[in-house]
Order: sequence, then C-alpha cells, then structure tokens
Amino acid sequence: MKKILVPVDFSQHTDITCQYALELAATYGAELKLFHTYFDQIILTDTSFPDTLDMATMYNEQLMREIYKQSEVSMKELHEKLETRIRDKGLENVSISTHVSGGEVEHELMEMYNEFKPDLIVTGTTGKGNNLNVWGKVSTYIIDHVKVPVFTIPVLKNFKGFENVMFAADLSEGNRQSITTLLELFRPFRNQVHAVHFCHTSKLAEAEEKMKALQSGFAKEASEGRIHFNIIEIGGENQETIDQYVKGKLINLIAFQPHKRSLVYMVFTRNITKKNLFATNVPLLALPAARV
Repeated sequence: MKKILVPVDFSQHTDITCQYALELAATYGAELKLFHTYFDQIILTDTSFPDTLDMATMYNEQLMREIYKQSEVSMKELHEKLETRIRDKGLENVSISTHVSGGEVEHELMEMYNEFKPDLIVTGTTGKGNNLNVWGKVSTYIIDHVKVPVFTIPVLKNFKGFENVMFAADLSEGNRQSITTLLELFRPFRNQVHAVHFCHTSKLAEAEEKMKALQSGFAKEASEGRIHFNIIEIGGENQETIDQYVKGKLINLIAFQPHKRSLVYMVFTRNITKKNLFATNVPLLALPAARV
C-alpha cells in the first residue's frame, strides 16, 4: 500500500479521521493525500433586472473566492499539524500532499480518485455539525463507486486500534476474496479477525452450510488463531444483538463486502441496514470483492 486518499472537511471530526489514516500510512510507509472540495456553483437570484443579476453574480463570486481562500488556509494548518505529528513520532516513511478544489463533492472526489489512484480511502461518517445526512451520503457514494478498500470513521475521542476486526459475512459470493483482502491488509498488525454471520433461526441450517464452505478456505489462518468463524442467532432486536457481540468481543473495526446499494439495503441480514452499522459507533471498512 503506497497511497491513501483522505477527504477532509476541517470539522472537529477531521482530526480522528487523519489519525486513523496516519496510523495506516506509518505501517505501510505510504503517502497521504489530504483532499478538500467546496461547492463553487454560483447561485443566481431569479430576476429580470440585469443590474440586480450582475450584483448577485459579483457577490457570489466574491463569496466563492473567500471560501477558497479559507479552505487553503485550513488545509495549510492541517498539513502543518500532521507534519509536526510525523516529526514528533519519527515517521520518516510517511509523506503528505494536499489538494483543494471547488465543485460538486461527488464529482470532485471521483476526479481525485482517478488521478491519484489510491490503494485505500479514509473518510469520516459525519461532517461539520455532526451532519450524518450530508457526510454519510458522501461516504456511501465513495464506497459505491470505487474499487479499493474504504475506511469510514465515526466521531471518536481517540484511535481504537485494529486488534479485533469483525467481518460481517453475508455468505454471498465474494466473501472469500474480501476476507483474503482483509487478512492481507492487517497482516502487519497481527490482529484477530472474527467472520460473523447474523442469522434468524429459520435460516440457521442454510447459514451453517454456507459458513462451513467459507471456513474451509482459511484452515491455515484459523489454525494460527488469526481468524474465527461464528454464526449468531438474532433472537430479539437487531441492534441489540450486534451491539452485544461488538462489546463482548471488543470489536474496534467492522469490515464488510459492499454490494451495489448495500449500505442502503442489507449488509448482515435482510433486516440489518446502514442505520445499524452507523449506530455501533465503530469504524467501518468496505472491502470490494475484487479489484479491477
């Protein structure tokens, strides 16, 4: 892993997002690309008076220039802060570059993704004012449109580490490749992976058969204690079942294989959705089944 893209919005959430990115970059000796985009479309008032239209245009152009200037200042401050952290920790194998652009967020992100060609993306799940609706949609868009692993970091007080990673096995095609990618990604951390399928009782027999087939591909890793396979029956509330497992196993990262529109629909089971994932307040990692 040589390149990590980090979209930022300069909110308080940015610091913990960058901390996760920095921990990964330090492990792999990677370049961090800090990227920020602001909306630069000029909104014109609906008027038939040319002079009023000109004033509105001029005002908005000035406003956009101010927003761009402030974005550049904020990016410089963030860059300097991270460079200081790198020097203090003696992380000579980490480099940082930055880019600020104006435009529609999703479009600009894809432009940067195609240009920078990152091996990993690290982003927050909320933006300024803890706005999950806006920033959550951006992180969902990234996951749905890129072919590399994507970390999404919730608001946390500090870095939680990667000691216990849960892979949400939906037992679909591609889980084996996603687990292989997960094990390789975290090999330097010497952690434990828990491949878990949450299942209603009526589907238990079918799930056990599929889990057995999935497990057969990782006999070596299982014997080394690197990965464990479990089926958890959902007896009551979906969220309560997930939270109990996460808390009991000290899970500090949840990984999953994204399917098209998976964050909007199901990930664990037909009844567990994006709302359940975000509610765990645990970092998420989307692992594409195959890189193309």
